[in-house]
Amino acid sequence: MEITEKSFWEKYWGDIELPKKVDFNFKNDRVIANTILDYVPKATTNQKALEVGCAPGKWMVLLYEKLGYAIDGFEYVEIAAEKTKENFLLCNIPEEKFNIVTADFLTQVPSPKYDVVTSFGFLEHFENYEEIFEKHLLYAKKGAYVVIGFPSFRGVNYWMQLFIDRMAGTKIIKNHNISMMDKDIMKGMLKSLKKESLYMEYIGGFEPALFNVNDIPNLFIRFFTKVIIKLLSLVFANSKSKYISSYLIFVVKND
Repeated sequence: MEITEKSFWEKYWGDIELPKKVDFNFKNDRVIANTILDYVPKATTNQKALEVGCAPGKWMVLLYEKLGYAIDGFEYVEIAAEKTKENFLLCNIPEEKFNIVTADFLTQVPSPKYDVVTSFGFLEHFENYEEIFEKHLLYAKKGAYVVIGFPSFRGVNYWMQLFIDRMAGTKIIKNHNISMMDKDIMKGMLKSLKKESLYMEYIGGFEPALFNVNDIPNLFIRFFTKVIIKLLSLVFANSKSKYISSYLIFVVKND
């Protein structure tokens, strides 16, 4: 069961500015991108990568530009799919090198035809995350690489975002499955499926970009919150703790 309503995504992706590519000057993008580049090999002839919940497509652009994969994506919100296609064209990716399917990933009949299967910020929007991850595997060829990443709202991040939600009237905590944002839980999930991770880690340290403080209408509270976030980012910039870090990512080879 999905936690986040479709209307949330329609507004979110409708407002996004393009083009979008990985920004290596932005720490959160950089640490995620470097993990992908460290563990996913360059493509050989006609190899393909899939991203589930792909909008706006910056990770797919990385897979195309840096590693040479043809790229497919799933999006169930039409505006998100259109924005992703527009982004690829703005990034000078030929139309024959990408395909975006506008459909509910959960209702599709999987075909194990991909050499890389990814999702970033997708799994944590579901209560039945184990089932969702298992469906990712059904798209992966034998020997394919499966890369899963999602933000971490545990520990300090939980309380910070909960405070922002209450001050701004947003529902970020409500829209995420907080309980599964744990390395031990992900390891347990992989063990139950008889899979092992090539890499699994909390990355990114405390990341200010995880929080949209500008949603807070009270200017004093907004300023105070920004100061606290800045101080935390200075102290915990390189933390690899589930109580501090902004992101959890893991890589599985589908042997």
